[in-house]
Amino acid sequence: MKKKTQQPENKELARPAQEYWQNLKAEDVPQMSAQEKKQRDEQQARIEGLYPSFTRKKLKLDELVPASVNWNFFPQQNDGVLEELMQNIVAYGQLTPAIVWQQEDGKYMILGGNTRFEALKKLREIFADDSDAEQRSRFDTMDCNVYAFHELNEIEARKIIIFDNVIRRENTTAVKARSVITMMQLESSTRKTRRPDTRRTRALENVAAALGENPNTVKKLYQLRNLIPEFWPLVDAKDKENKITNQTARIIALLPPELQQHIYNSRLYQGAKLTPAQKTLLKEACTAEEIDEIFSMPPSYTVKARLELDKKPPENYVPLMLLCPDDEYQHIRKIIEKSICADKKVSQEAKDTLMKIFSMETNQ
Repeated sequence: MKKKTQQPENKELARPAQEYWQNLKAEDVPQMSAQEKKQRDEQQARIEGLYPSFTRKKLKLDELVPASVNWNFFPQQNDGVLEELMQNIVAYGQLTPAIVWQQEDGKYMILGGNTRFEALKKLREIFADDSDAEQRSRFDTMDCNVYAFHELNEIEARKIIIFDNVIRRENTTAVKARSVITMMQLESSTRKTRRPDTRRTRALENVAAALGENPNTVKKLYQLRNLIPEFWPLVDAKDKENKITNQTARIIALLPPELQQHIYNSRLYQGAKLTPAQKTLLKEACTAEEIDEIFSMPPSYTVKARLELDKKPPENYVPLMLLCPDDEYQHIRKIIEKSICADKKVSQEAKDTLMKIFSMETNQ
């Protein structure tokens, strides 16, 4: 479930670990709200609906093995999330089953539920010497949705890992992008041959539907697939000087790796706020020299003005903006007024409108 982690109070953390956990009661742990339960059930239904051919079993923890890091690239949950989950398991039991895939050697690979697995292992250690046998046995097994070996292949198993983690967790942009990129690769590996002009669009739509994301969001994340590894931490950086926006990251990802490396090594991205013109030029850059020139262009400024008139402006009017120092305004205004009034090529309607504007500005 995607929710904020609530750390135990300091007085609880100060207790001896075994004493704290053995004395923990349901009334000490906040229950889920009705909305949270609904969200949990909806998430579980979505996950189970991806490949519904599983059976529910209780498995011993020693029978379970995590998937390789190449398959499960999602970072481990922090200690606060783990401890909150341990509290809930002690108080209420395991509320949602893990997802596992039976292997040929008899072990079960965890596709979804690694944090639950870690929580149960820690609780098993804590309660190993508990005199209450029934209490000890609560943490020896894990409820699982089990897929038989022949029910899945490696691609389907990897999809389940991504699907489960995307639905249950709040992920960074970098992790979301890797999820989309991997899902697109997996989707392309399993799809039947179609016309080249429809292949990518349909794969993108399938991934968007599976992950519950807007297709446009998935498309933008997929555009990061060629970004060099050095830039990934900067996509999620909190330091504004060392952060790059998603749009800038997508543009940089269009460049050859050696030019991306030049931008990174030269720290050209630091504090850079690219204008639309710079972004257009960057997409077309072919050399390091062109890159340097683009990032060294002087900054541009956008000035917006709002004017309210008490009568309809002339047909086909064109707005005219003038900027000048405050202490020169009156002098420049008089020059403009005099020139306009003396010019016979300026219509009376235009003169009246301009004089009205000057009058309004003077009165402000």
